Amino acid sequence: MILATTQRAIGFVVLGVVVIGFIVWLIANLRAAQDEVGAEIELAPNRKPYLDDEELEGSKLNLALFSAAGLLAIIGVALPLYWLGEPGRMDGAIESFDDTFVRRGLDLYEEGAQCINCHGGNGSGGQATFIINDQNGNFVEQVSWISPALNDVLYRYDEEQVRYVLNFGRPGSPMAAWGTPGGGPLTTQQIDYLIAYMWSIQLSVEEMRAEVDDFVRQIDPDLADRMQQVRASNEGEIPPLEANRLSFEDEIALGEILFNNQDLSAGSYSCSRCHVAGASYGQAYEPFERLQMDAFGPDLTGIEDEATEEQHFDLIWNGMTPGEGYFSRRQGNPQMPGFGVNRNTGQEDEGVPDLGPEGQLTMEQVWAIVTWERNMSNDLTVKSPVAGTAQSPTFNGGR
Repeated sequence: MILATTQRAIGFVVLGVVVIGFIVWLIANLRAAQDEVGAEIELAPNRKPYLDDEELEGSKLNLALFSAAGLLAIIGVALPLYWLGEPGRMDGAIESFDDTFVRRGLDLYEEGAQCINCHGGNGSGGQATFIINDQNGNFVEQVSWISPALNDVLYRYDEEQVRYVLNFGRPGSPMAAWGTPGGGPLTTQQIDYLIAYMWSIQLSVEEMRAEVDDFVRQIDPDLADRMQQVRASNEGEIPPLEANRLSFEDEIALGEILFNNQDLSAGSYSCSRCHVAGASYGQAYEPFERLQMDAFGPDLTGIEDEATEEQHFDLIWNGMTPGEGYFSRRQGNPQMPGFGVNRNTGQEDEGVPDLGPEGQLTMEQVWAIVTWERNMSNDLTVKSPVAGTAQSPTFNGGR
C-alpha cells in the first residue's frame, strides 16, 4: 500500500508539472501578442525583426532542448516508478473490492436477508421456528429448528455448493430459496456478497479442532485423550487405509458422539441432521404419529452391504461430486459435503480463498463415523439424539 501511494503521488506531481508548464507557455505566448495598430505589413510575423542567428541557434535553442530533456527525464523516472508500484496498486484495489463485498454481505446477513435471525451472529448457529405439516398440508406441530453454524461451512462445501443452497434453499426446512434462480429475492451479485461475508467469518483449522476436541472431552475425557493420541500417531502423509485407528469400542463411542450431536456448532458437524428425520429439531427417531418423516439424506441402515469401508470413508472424507457416481449406480448431488478435506483448496486461480487442505474432521474421527454407521443395523449403536457417554477401553495403538 505504501508503494502504491508513493507512485500515485509521483504521478500527480508529473501531471502537475506538465499542466503548469503548458499554462506558462500559453501565458507567455499571449503576452507576446501585439494589438492590431497600424498597417498589416508592419504586423505580419514575417515582416517583424526576429532573433539573429547567433541568439536563435544559441540560447534560444539550448533553452528548448534543455526543457525537453528535463521533461523527458521526469517522464523517464516517473514511468518506471509507476510500473513498479502497479502491483501494489492492484493489490490495494482488490483488497478494497473484497472489503466492499464483505461489508455489503454483512449488511445483507444482518439487515437485508436477516440470516442472523436463524444462523446467529458471525454465523455461530442458532434456531428458527418452523411449522411441520403433513402430506396434505395440515398443521402437525410447531418446532424449533436448529440452524447450523456457518463459520465452518466453506471447509466442507465448495463455493458452488454454498451458492446452490443459497439459491435453491432446502425444501422441508426453514432454509428458503434466496437466489433468483430458485425464485428468491436476491440477485446473483447479492448472493456473491453473502458468500464473501461467509469467507470473512470462517474459523481457523486450529479453532475447529479445539471445538470438536473440547466437546468430546466434556462427554468422555479418556476417549478424548485416546483420540488425540491416535491423531498424533497419524501425522504426515498417511493413506487412510494404513492409518492407526481407535479400538472398535472407541470408534463406536466417538462415532455416536459425532453422528448424533446437535450441540456442537449447532449441528454443523452432525450427520443425523441430514440422515435422521427429526434430528434438526430435537425429535430424532421419533416421527409424528400423523406424519411419515423423511430426512434430507438416505437412511444409512444397511450401508455396510452397499459399500466397502474404503468407499464409505471416501464418501465422508471427500463428499459427493454432482453428477458423478458413487457406491452402486448412485449419482452424486451438491448436498453431501466432504468433512475430511477442504473442497475449496487449489482454486486460487478462480479467485477462491484457500484456507489450507484440511477439513472439519480428522482421520480418526471420520473412521469412527464410518464404524458407527456400518453398525446401525445391530444393537451396538444407540439411536439417540443425545451423544453417548459410554466409557471406552484404553487406546490400543490402532488396528
